[in-house]
Order: sequence, then structure tokens, then C-alpha cells
Amino acid sequence: MIRAFLPGDTDDLIRVWLASTVPGQAFLPEEHWLAMEPAIRDELMPIAETWVVEDQGELVAFMSLLNDLIGGLFTHPDHQGKGHGRALVEHARERYDPVFVEVFEANEKARRFYRKCGFVDHERRIDEDSGLPQLILRLADPTPG
Repeated sequence: MIRAFLPGDTDDLIRVWLASTVPGQAFLPEEHWLAMEPAIRDELMPIAETWVVEDQGELVAFMSLLNDLIGGLFTHPDHQGKGHGRALVEHARERYDPVFVEVFEANEKARRFYRKCGFVDHERRIDEDSGLPQLILRLADPTPG
């Protein structure tokens, strides 16, 4: 079930974010991600349009949108491969056209996921915080028919 984020979801959202980010983006040290938690909690969450996926009452995935940009999409590792991420991408597609996402070039798993969802290359840039290359991908128009 996809629903709008509620302030009481914050701790569960941070739990999902850390559980998926630290092992999934090991090209940056765990300390990098831990240091970002206050900014996620206090700066991003208040300004983002965030949607969560509940599975049997448990928050298992979420997506934060900054207008047409997916600022983050994370699924707890225990719940990956169940379609939650794809459902969130489709939710974004229903709300915005076009839809963009930033992904670290080194994050091969995320790049594969977004490509399967229909994203294509749009732009490449260097992330200011890490100095690592990022790809900005655009969700291609659905194929008619």
C-alpha cells in the first residue's frame, strides 16, 4: 500500500534508508551516510513530497520527490524484489512528467533497477559532497500500445 508520509514515520524511514544505503552504496564509507542522517531528517523530509510503502503494517520502502526529481527511493533489503520500488516509480510517473532521478555511477544495482523501470541517460555530473560522478536519468515515455 502506497500512502503519504506522516511525521510519525520518520524513525522507520531512517531505519529503511540506513538499512538499504549503507550496504547498497558501499563505495562510500558508512560514516558518510551516518553523517547525512540529520540533514535527511531535518532538511530533506520537511521539504520533500514523500510516499511510503507499507507491507502488513510495516514501512518497507519510501520515495522522496523534489518536484519532478526522485531525491531518494529506498527499499529495506528484506523486502527488495517484491515490486515496491517499481510501484513507487509508477506513482511518481502518475504525478510528474518528466521524472528524473540522480544515481551514483558506481551504484550498479540502482542503475540496473532504474533502467528496468524505463529510465534513460539524461546528464552526468559530479556530486559536490562526495566528488563522485552521478548520472541524472529521465523516465522515458511509456511505449504506446
